[in-house]
Amino acid sequence: MNKAEADLEVQQARISLLQFTSSPDTSTPRWLLARCKGVALFPGMIKAGFIVGGNYGTGVIMSRRPDGKWSGPAFFRMGGASIGFQIGAQSSDLFMVIMTKVGLDAVLKNQAKFGVDASAVAGPVGRDAQAAIAGGSLKADLYSYSRSAGAFLGASVSGAGIEFDQASSTAYYGRPVTVSDIFDGKVDLPPSAQALTEALNKFK
Repeated sequence: MNKAEADLEVQQARISLLQFTSSPDTSTPRWLLARCKGVALFPGMIKAGFIVGGNYGTGVIMSRRPDGKWSGPAFFRMGGASIGFQIGAQSSDLFMVIMTKVGLDAVLKNQAKFGVDASAVAGPVGRDAQAAIAGGSLKADLYSYSRSAGAFLGASVSGAGIEFDQASSTAYYGRPVTVSDIFDGKVDLPPSAQALTEALNKFK
């Protein structure tokens, strides 16, 4: 991506976040957001062909720093996620809530495979989901959800691989950066990143 394309990706990630958290059936993801260590937003995951299998797309991952503030977005590519698509839909937004240090450390490796480097399950929904997570009967390093054609549901990313998109991150911030640089707050946030962090700061 060039700078303009990367900026648009962050804007789309913010729109996706607002859509995910404004639906009446997303109380559990909102509850998780207030307690998580990181969040991943992959707007417009594309349905791959039968031979390729899975789905692929680009998106951003952000971490919550020890002071409670959100980092800027680091750009990633993902492939192989088994995301549910509604009939007739060709793309789906993916939303992942990273709950543990193990999950965040997997992202910091630049390349990771969910289900191997970090446990991942389809995000639970419903009024009993929060109790199951809080009570420890449903544990995972991250929970994932998808939104396709207006429908909200849990999504499986186990087996999916992610890779840090160095070129897009460099284009966005105007200089070579690492995931650690971004997560540790060693970059200046463009306006689109500031808008995204402000949206996330509402969940505390």
